[in-house]
Amino acid sequence: DLAKAAETAAAAQVSATTMQATTTAVTATTGVPVVDPSGRWAVDPAIGSFQDFTSTWVGYRIDEELGKGIGATTAVGRTPLVAGTVEVSNGVAVSAEVTADLRGLQSDRIYRDGKVFEVLHVDRHPEAVFVLAAPVPLTAGATEMSATVPGVLTVNGVSVAVEAALEVTLVGDILTVVGTLPVVLADHNVVAPSASIVISVADRGLVEFQLFLTRAVGGTG
Repeated sequence: DLAKAAETAAAAQVSATTMQATTTAVTATTGVPVVDPSGRWAVDPAIGSFQDFTSTWVGYRIDEELGKGIGATTAVGRTPLVAGTVEVSNGVAVSAEVTADLRGLQSDRIYRDGKVFEVLHVDRHPEAVFVLAAPVPLTAGATEMSATVPGVLTVNGVSVAVEAALEVTLVGDILTVVGTLPVVLADHNVVAPSASIVISVADRGLVEFQLFLTRAVGGTG
């Protein structure tokens, strides 16, 4: 139900800000019977609220130095305009694709949002896309899993091979995926935004995401 989903989302939000990348998969079992995850899962935008970030979102995190006495800060922007699917077969995630509409990115500064739209060229390349590059084995009987998975990230029309650090949780009929992946601006032909208040912006940052998926029509379990 949505109450349980919101509670799960709040816990996932904490994980999103503290998770570190891993190179090997680890699992934690609860002893509760697990529904077979086989089938097609799709991002469910009805779960949670973007107002308190308990919903699905994709965003960025990057360090910057601002003038006018503000100093060093970390810029964080997120968009709730996300679609995606994950296909699981015989205990393996065989495919996954997530698309984020960058025109929905919001941070705590309106001027920053405008500059981000400019450097990402959202008028020509409005979407960022992550595609899983290789099948990922899932651990039988586990309701939680951590893993680093290979993928291809397309931003500003440029596709780059990446690795995403994921925390995956299956609670009832809701599959939660929280993760981060490093991004270098120049790899995507992105020039750091500039403004009178901006002294400097880091040349690399993180893509962050929190996804809530439910079984798509025709999914099994």
